[in-house]
Order: sequence, then C-alpha cells, then structure tokens
Amino acid sequence: MHNLFGYLKYYGDVSFDKFAFNEVDSLILSLLSYVKWDKIVPSGRNDYIYLEDACTSFLKKNEKVNFKKEDWLFPNSYKLVQELIHAKRFYHTKLYHLVSSVDSNGQFGALTIRLPNFVTYISFEGTDSNVVGWKEDFQMLYLFPIPSQKLAQEYFDKTIRFFDREIYIGGHSKGGNLAMYAYMYGKDSWKKKVKQVYNFDGPGFDNKILTSDRFTNLQKKLTVVVPEESVIGMILGCDTFKTVVSSARAVLQHDGYTWQCFGGFLEQTELSKKSKKLKSNLKEYIDDMSDHERKNFVETFFAIFERTHITNIMQLKELKMSTLLGLMKEIKNIPSSTKRNLIAMLRLLITGMN
Repeated sequence: MHNLFGYLKYYGDVSFDKFAFNEVDSLILSLLSYVKWDKIVPSGRNDYIYLEDACTSFLKKNEKVNFKKEDWLFPNSYKLVQELIHAKRFYHTKLYHLVSSVDSNGQFGALTIRLPNFVTYISFEGTDSNVVGWKEDFQMLYLFPIPSQKLAQEYFDKTIRFFDREIYIGGHSKGGNLAMYAYMYGKDSWKKKVKQVYNFDGPGFDNKILTSDRFTNLQKKLTVVVPEESVIGMILGCDTFKTVVSSARAVLQHDGYTWQCFGGFLEQTELSKKSKKLKSNLKEYIDDMSDHERKNFVETFFAIFERTHITNIMQLKELKMSTLLGLMKEIKNIPSSTKRNLIAMLRLLITGMN
C-alpha cells in the first residue's frame, strides 16, 4: 500500500482524461490549503498563479526554514509541494483567492483550485497545531455557527463564478466541517453545480442539525472519511463514514498523509474499538449536557492549556501526563464525571504525540 506520495509517484504524470478525478486527488487538494502560500497565491477572486509557479516560489522562499520550529504539518506540506511541481497531472492548475487568518476568535483558511480538466475545487484549511484552532473545533459542541463556519459560507458564495461547471468542496479536519457548512448554507444557484462534498476526519454537527432538511440534502453528495483510530472525526461525528487504514497510531492518524491508498481509492478498514468507545462515550456524555454545561467542559479543558502556557499542540511532546494531572487538581469545582472525560481526552492527545 502507498500513501498520497506513492499515488503521485505512479499517477502524477497521468492526465485526468486517462484517469478520472478521484478521492485521493480530493485528499491532496484538501491538504493543499494547509501550505503556507502567503504572498505567493493571490488573495483576489479573479487573480491566479499556476500551481507549478507557486510551488517554485514556495520552495525558494522556504529552502532554509527550520522544520522543527514549524507546524507539525509543515514537513509534509513541503514534501507535497516538491512532488506536485513535477506532477504533470496537475500542470496548469490555477490557484486563486487565498484567505488565511488566525486571531483570538479562531482560525480560517481557504483556497480555490481550478484544475486543467475544468474542475473547480474549494479547499478549506483545517486545524493545524495551533491551540486556538483546536479550541474552535471543540466550540462546535455548544456554539452554532462558529465564526469560521460563517466565513466558509461567505467564501463559497463569493468565490464561485458563472462558468464554473463542475465543483467539489472539501477539507481536512475542521476544513471538512467547513466544507459541509458552506454547502448547506450556500447559495442554491451554486449548490446545483457541486458534484461532491468531502469531509476528511472533521467534526460533524449536533443532532438538531443532523436531522435537518439541509443536512439530509447534503448527504446525497457527501463523503466522510476517517482513520481507524479517529478522534477529531468522532466529535459530533456523522453516522455514515468510510474508515481508512493509517500507518500512524492514536491521534496521529488524524494526519491525512499517513492514510493508505490503492489507485484512486483510500484503503478501507473498520473503526478501532478505541475509536468506537470514544464515539460512544462522547455521545453519551455530551447528549445529556446542556449548551452551558458543554461550554463549561470546553472552557475547563482549554484552561489546562492556558495554565501550562501551551499555545501549540506540539508542546505536548515536552510534557508529562503527571504534570497535567497535577494542574487539573488545582482547577476547582470540576465534577468527577467531567474530570474523567478531561483526563481521557488529554491522555489520547499526549500518548498520540509521544
């Protein structure tokens, strides 16, 4: 089996006419929005740069970057750019309308990609290792819509053009949720052109949204993919999804670069017992909570990060579970059931990062 780099090795020079657009192509394009294209890809809706030119500029700009000081996805993003610059399959792909912002309210990023076969792909950036982004993921438990969901819908409405005839929307992690939201609440005239919406291990929605007509209509065009030990994808996760093989373990399976593929398909497997238990526990625990209690759970969870001055998930590599447990004991008025779930979530993150 191969990951997406193996896919590019074997199919990178095969045109879309000979090998149709598929779910591995979609995964690649969803991860493309993580690349730090700032000051390379235009922010305008009508201005573009060819992918091969953008790759050349990116590699030149980052040739002396210290990978260890960058986000956990940066090394693979760098490698992806190195591979795509030689992939004839993607020659003359145009990149438009780059948006990238992070502030105290959250994180949002998006990229419009127009392939040489007249396919338009809107790629929403997911959560990187910035704690602000992770907190926004968890805010979905009690807040709807979150700020980035509104921005995703606005981006979708503004970026589509009249002559775009075959549209795909996708994203990894939170980006997958944003892709779903953008379709559900976007302009009806544009939605008619959308062929498929991809959510790669991103959160789902609350039950009241999952049972709505908007979500029912989305399901006709929706593909949800999670790894066998999914964590993020189990947060308000959808009930219908495809489970795929990952070469990593625990929470690191969230990394789409570890997913295994054969041809244009991601290798299927079953959800692990650990992930099934997490999904069941989260559902049982969260369903009985009010929005106020959910908010308190999330705020308490991320207060632990604030007390330990953790701003980046990668910092968990330097911490011990005993340190975090000691800090949790200092946080007063936490019910025992809440504390158990906080400990379980922290254990998943720490053991996965080490």
